[in-house]
Amino acid sequence: MVNQTTDLKNQGTPKSAPVPQWKAVEPAEVIHAETESETSDSDVVVVDLPSGTTFANDRALWRDDQWHPQISNTVPIGFGPKGVMANIGISGIDCTASGICTQPEDWDDYQRQLEEFGEAQADIALGFGDAEKLFGITLTGSFEETNLPIGDRNTNEDKNILSNYYLGVDLSRNIGPDTAVRVGVKNWIDVKECGLDCGFPKSAYGVISQRFRLNPNQNSWFPNAYLTAGMGNGEFRPLDEQVRSSIAAQRSAGCSTYGYLADKPCNSDTLRRAVLDAANYGQLTPIGAAAIEVYPGLNAIGEWSGRNLNLGFSVRPFEDFGLVFTSMWNNLLQNCDYGCKVDVPDYPEGAPIPDNMTTERAVWSFRLSLDMKF
Repeated sequence: MVNQTTDLKNQGTPKSAPVPQWKAVEPAEVIHAETESETSDSDVVVVDLPSGTTFANDRALWRDDQWHPQISNTVPIGFGPKGVMANIGISGIDCTASGICTQPEDWDDYQRQLEEFGEAQADIALGFGDAEKLFGITLTGSFEETNLPIGDRNTNEDKNILSNYYLGVDLSRNIGPDTAVRVGVKNWIDVKECGLDCGFPKSAYGVISQRFRLNPNQNSWFPNAYLTAGMGNGEFRPLDEQVRSSIAAQRSAGCSTYGYLADKPCNSDTLRRAVLDAANYGQLTPIGAAAIEVYPGLNAIGEWSGRNLNLGFSVRPFEDFGLVFTSMWNNLLQNCDYGCKVDVPDYPEGAPIPDNMTTERAVWSFRLSLDMKF
């Protein structure tokens, strides 16, 4: 029997093979294999989640669980509500048809015009439904009497915010995540203590809005652009068309006017009613707006109100709070808003537009709203 111990010993390491030598090393000298978790920050790829469907209550947009600035001011937009949405706000203009908007000589002169001819009103809107799955409904209200003292005005009046107000309604439907349509009537119902001495025109409209995604990174510069186009009447008509309709209504009511001499004078109520009725609805005219999202929370806006060009901006200062401020400069084109002659049947020389309906400068307006979703 062969001795296994002796055989193993004889088959040991050859004399020419080196014997491994082991020694202790410091921890800092140990080399580790690189793992996936140890890649540098520059190797990390950030993937933006797709941006969702665009909604709106009145003017400010709602998307991706946050409010966004307006994409128009005077012109309605197509996007509609999802769930229950509401906003309250105030809007104002530095000169209205109650006076002639002249180029101010200095700051004091501008303040005088603001005190004499400026106006402010409270606005509300309540939206509900689902414009994406079925349709959305938005109810709007404008309250003419803010009762705010402006110069010497409103200082001795006992009117409250419910003295003169106007209610509107519209229906909206999204036909895709970035496209929507809306039809409605502005100032459809009016409740007025002022009777025939005041009034906002009733205006019907229909618009379609489109969002264009310019940048897949929605947190970068110029991520979106928007385009709105449609038709409207009432306040959206050109000024010369409004005046022409007023003259026609006065003739129909038997009141003497340009190109028509009545057999006997009509009373003041008949005349005033004809003028107010002529301001409502009437011929449809194109309206539209374009906006570019310069940076999230800031939009630049241009719009055609049906009667003139308006330019401005809308800003949402706080990312998680629906406060939106919009500033616009209106009536930028030298058209009939600055005075012209209106073609009237049987009056070859043309009827002049009343001076207090025209302007000599751009008119500044603003809107401040607090938008909420429930």
